[in-house]
Amino acid sequence: MSAPTIEAGRWAGLPLYSYPMAYYDTIAQHWHATTGDTGDAFKELVLNRLLVEKLVGLQHDAILELGAGNGYFLPFGLRQFSGPWPSRLIVTDQSERLLSIAKRHFKLPGAAYHCLDVRHPFPLAGAQFDVILASMLFSEVPLRDFRNALRECCRVLSSVGHLLMTVVHPDFVDNLQKSGLLKPMPDGRLTMPGSGSLRLPVVLRTLETYRRCLREAGLQYTEEEASPTLEVLNRKAGLRHAWKVPVALVYTCTKSN
Repeated sequence: MSAPTIEAGRWAGLPLYSYPMAYYDTIAQHWHATTGDTGDAFKELVLNRLLVEKLVGLQHDAILELGAGNGYFLPFGLRQFSGPWPSRLIVTDQSERLLSIAKRHFKLPGAAYHCLDVRHPFPLAGAQFDVILASMLFSEVPLRDFRNALRECCRVLSSVGHLLMTVVHPDFVDNLQKSGLLKPMPDGRLTMPGSGSLRLPVVLRTLETYRRCLREAGLQYTEEEASPTLEVLNRKAGLRHAWKVPVALVYTCTKSN
């Protein structure tokens, strides 16, 4: 199946897929009320800073955000450094309700907001984005869809572009499983504890699988672990069982030569 393209700023005119209600549609208001404009304590105090540091110095002519949630991060990130405003900003999520929240509360000047399910081909022409953001998205996606999504990211990334990707660390997920904190949903997917009473989808995946999938998609990468600080643990008691275990992996990816 060939990838559809955007013409004259239109998102292929009509929806390409009839999505079932996304899990995050059912928790969108709760998610927004809990995460607010900085994310949870771990994102606010650790992960946001790491991503902003990686954004600084990158070319930002065209940015695509996948799995944007309530849309807080990209406006937050762009406020942290000076420079020309990106010529193109596309903010996406599978959840229509989260996108509606993003547009109401964090709308970026000139940004386009669209539903996009990373399990399907992206409705975008190739080699056009300088930065693709995918934070805490791909640790929820089944392996086959994850491989396909990485190939699509590589396809739409410019020759000098960067994919900034964060996922839940496999060691952290393993800890949750050993502690009996992963729970199945009716459709068989697993969920992990989130902020407050939220439960978030998660998959079981090894570190080597992440690395192999990136290489197979034609991406080279640097890898960084992100661990909770004492301040995070004091604010988010649920992470205390994971002391000394990294919570996230941060990947900075470019096309392989």
